[in-house]
Amino acid sequence: MNTLTKSITDQINEMTDSQLVDLNNAYCQSAGYSDNEIYSNDEDFFEICFSNRIIEAVRAVSYGDYSYQHEYVKFNGFGNLESFNNVNTDDLVESIEIIAIYAIENQLDFDMLDFDI
Repeated sequence: MNTLTKSITDQINEMTDSQLVDLNNAYCQSAGYSDNEIYSNDEDFFEICFSNRIIEAVRAVSYGDYSYQHEYVKFNGFGNLESFNNVNTDDLVESIEIIAIYAIENQLDFDMLDFDI
């Protein structure tokens, strides 16, 4: 692993929950994986993702692993909701190494990372 990749992976490993969410979502938006974004579990999420489709929201909650009290929510591979409180690197759409290499190749999309070593 080269020095820059190691620096980026180290930065990712030190990120807070909200920073990991920002990183994951930046990767998803840049790489075209918008279905794998992580959202705040609030009314805005339901308004954006399920506006005027109440029955779809009910289905996604019923068949998913969802709790209203959790802080974050994402769609699983079946369009159902999974909620959770703490974000860690296992919740990212890809491994840390893949995201680090992609971020190095697409630095303009990842302003939360320091590419100067």
